[in-house]
Amino acid sequence: HPERIGNIFAEQINSSGKVYIFGGGHVAQELVPVLSHVGFRCVVMDDRSEFAKRELFPTAEDVKLIDFTKIDEFVSINEDDYVCIMTRGHGFDTVVQAQVLRHKPCYVGVIGSKKKAAGVRQILKEEYGLTEEELNIVTTPIGIDIDAETPAEIAVSIAGQMIQVRARLIKN
Repeated sequence: HPERIGNIFAEQINSSGKVYIFGGGHVAQELVPVLSHVGFRCVVMDDRSEFAKRELFPTAEDVKLIDFTKIDEFVSINEDDYVCIMTRGHGFDTVVQAQVLRHKPCYVGVIGSKKKAAGVRQILKEEYGLTEEELNIVTTPIGIDIDAETPAEIAVSIAGQMIQVRARLIKN
């Protein structure tokens, strides 16, 4: 509901959810400022101290050094939350996805190719017992297809996709 402030209308567009970003590498470093600028509250996590540094993410709500195999010990993800998975390898991406999907966040995006995604999906079904329904919320490759190549371009494509998801959730 818009609120009148003088001759200006202001409308809250933030969802109540947070964005949990697993992996603090180059794409995350470009993504957090963009997401913060458009009203997303970001929590960045990595298992490497050199990438879990507050100074790399000055606009993040929080930066955490975590164990990717025990994410529930560090964060509580719920259905209002967004998740971006961009760790240093698909082994870690798979372990994080297996844990995250059980919480049914409104968005799960995973960096990587379609070929890699198919292999990870098979592992998640066979080794972790995830269902098609649980796996269908995953967007991979992450972001809108704009032929992005650089970390900054990839960040813009992800932010665009998340803005789209948020707008659809607000409408419903």
